[in-house]
Amino acid sequence: MKKLFPFVAAAVLAAVFACVLQSAPASAAPGVEKVNGIYVITIEGSPYDMGHQQGSLLKDEIKLVYKQYLYKKVIEEWTKQIAILGKGGAKAYSDPRGTLLAHAKANEPYIPEEYLEEMRGLADGAGLKYEDVLILSSHVDYFAILCSTFVARGPKTADGALIEGRNLDWAKGGLKELDAYSAVIVRKPNTGHAFASVIYPGIVGDLTTINDAGVSVELNFSMAVEEENGDSGVPALILVRMLAQYAESTDQAEKIIRDAKRIAGYNVVVADGKTGDARLIELTAKTVDTLGFKDDALHTTNHFTTPALEGKNIAAGNFSSSPSPERYARLSELLIQHHGAITPEIAQTMMHDSGVMVDGTVQTIVLRPATFDFWVWARNRKPGDFVRFNLKDLLAGIPGKQ
Repeated sequence: MKKLFPFVAAAVLAAVFACVLQSAPASAAPGVEKVNGIYVITIEGSPYDMGHQQGSLLKDEIKLVYKQYLYKKVIEEWTKQIAILGKGGAKAYSDPRGTLLAHAKANEPYIPEEYLEEMRGLADGAGLKYEDVLILSSHVDYFAILCSTFVARGPKTADGALIEGRNLDWAKGGLKELDAYSAVIVRKPNTGHAFASVIYPGIVGDLTTINDAGVSVELNFSMAVEEENGDSGVPALILVRMLAQYAESTDQAEKIIRDAKRIAGYNVVVADGKTGDARLIELTAKTVDTLGFKDDALHTTNHFTTPALEGKNIAAGNFSSSPSPERYARLSELLIQHHGAITPEIAQTMMHDSGVMVDGTVQTIVLRPATFDFWVWARNRKPGDFVRFNLKDLLAGIPGKQ
């Protein structure tokens, strides 16, 4: 009988271990899949590991993004165009990559080391130059992204839940070859919160996020007058990444922004599904001001509306086919029109209203942070053809659905 004990003990331990495995919550392993045409990339671990996973999992797609967007559009076209208008002068026109690299290198000391490590991992995984990953992850501060965002709650929505709508407006209707590469990147870092980001592959920073604390973040550009800008600091894409990974509330998000060395003008919307709170944080290199809900709604496009920054924009009416003030006014009308009836589906129609959507609207995201649900549309999809995701499901390895 004594001789049987080791075997019995081993069998018992094996059974217990199997039960533990069965009862432990499922977790998505690093990998890539397509869900109704949207890339879903799951990465985890150390900063370098997450970068390397993204780079190696979508190496071909990332190289296409760099070829079509960074090298062809950003470097060879946009940098030269604005050089003609005066930014960067003759050097920017003759050496556009060198100009953008100098801009990125000036910001590099202010980027937390963990994100620089992730850039190095991405470069190694995808077979790219680290400097080019640095440029792409910091280039928007040299140019402009547009966007429109609203948040509604309580009496404004059909069930009282906080609902957000967000358009990412980029490239003035160009770059349609990249539409097929819109991606949901699920990040599970060793420190901070796990979160999902809707963006293109090959970028370490973020534009639209929701984390496992129920905090969502959206970035909108707001071109500030020269005296409000800085020469260097934390790139906006990296600043959003910091909020997604480390903010558990709107207060924490505002503190992270205020503590950061900032570069240019942006309107950042942060919402907290736990509390139903949301905040518009308008920022420049010199100033930060905020607005909360008014009549259970807030919205922003690409000009400042806070007391400290209102009127401190350059050419706010000339950003796109539908100027910022006009889109802002139309969102105001829609929030009144749909009072008490806003659902995720109604939010989708609001963001695709002809007075809000522009030629360069490349992605639309609707979020319900309290339940971790978000809906994604990309420009290559039919109108109204959103794909629903849930952050908790994605972290557990459960894909999205139509």
